[in-house]
Amino acid sequence: MDYEQLITDVGIQPLQLYLGLAMGLAFGIGATLSQFCLRRLVLDLSVLKFGGASYTWLFGLGIAIMFTQLLLQGDTGDISEAQVITAQTSLSGPIIGGLMFGFGMMLSRGCASRQIIQLASGNLRALLTLATFAISAQLAYGGQLVPLRQSVQDLWRLNQPSSQLHEWLPFSQSSYLLIGLVITVICAAVLIKGRAWSQLLGAAIVGLAVALGWYATSFVAYHSFNAMLPQSITFSASAAQSLISVISLDAPFIRLGAGLLIGCLVGAVVVTLVRRDFNLQSFTPQFPMGRYILAGTLMGVGSVFASGCSVGAGLSGTAVMATSSVVTLIFIILGGLISARYSS
Repeated sequence: MDYEQLITDVGIQPLQLYLGLAMGLAFGIGATLSQFCLRRLVLDLSVLKFGGASYTWLFGLGIAIMFTQLLLQGDTGDISEAQVITAQTSLSGPIIGGLMFGFGMMLSRGCASRQIIQLASGNLRALLTLATFAISAQLAYGGQLVPLRQSVQDLWRLNQPSSQLHEWLPFSQSSYLLIGLVITVICAAVLIKGRAWSQLLGAAIVGLAVALGWYATSFVAYHSFNAMLPQSITFSASAAQSLISVISLDAPFIRLGAGLLIGCLVGAVVVTLVRRDFNLQSFTPQFPMGRYILAGTLMGVGSVFASGCSVGAGLSGTAVMATSSVVTLIFIILGGLISARYSS
């Protein structure tokens, strides 16, 4: 099949929107089915006792790593031009940003992607958190906080050859496929034993959505001479870019990011309606508005400092073993543990 001609006929911009919608829809359905949430893993770590939610998140991560490593074989799976690979690796950004994001994630009872899922079920606190997240992310991404972001990221940068773990650790790329397989098998065994079928199915969909996102965008990049860059699911850049597109007529409409957000919300709404889980919730004295404004700000700024959120770095970036993403995931968890210990 002449893929180059097919991409030309469809158009690269409509194709980005379709890909974003498909990736977001799959993620939204999977995350809602499984109650996919990194915060629950952090809470289990804080008491050193893993429950079903932790194995669910780790199962999704294992699926993402395993299938990403499987699919990105050969020329059409080349992700060398992906931003997470080509950008000069910062460690200070992931450390500081990861800590901020982890703290905000615990305050808001869920990361940015989790807020979309909660919004679909009628949680108005999630709406405020998402709005604050998008505004603060845009300020750090392309607004008044850009100098601060650059200063934070410049505190500690690595040389270009260290953008992926296999470039400075004594492991081959195939080793990470094995790591993903081991994580997947162990977590699947636990979930099957507990008959957690919806968690198993949902987390598998989430992991596959991440892997297929990498493969589909790299495939299009290969056959379109990099008219779009390889990438997978992320919500920080998508939220920031979509916000500026909405409020400014001159800003470009980033179709992949907008498709991700819309698709995720639609997927979550579909599952919520099927399950009849809609329940309107607002602010209470136990859950004050200021808490969620602070949480959204910490997550928005932190995710841009770290160049990824709990999904963009924690799943998508870690699936390709990007150094900055793995560091971000570690410090999101550490920030969450600190928050669980001192702010609860």
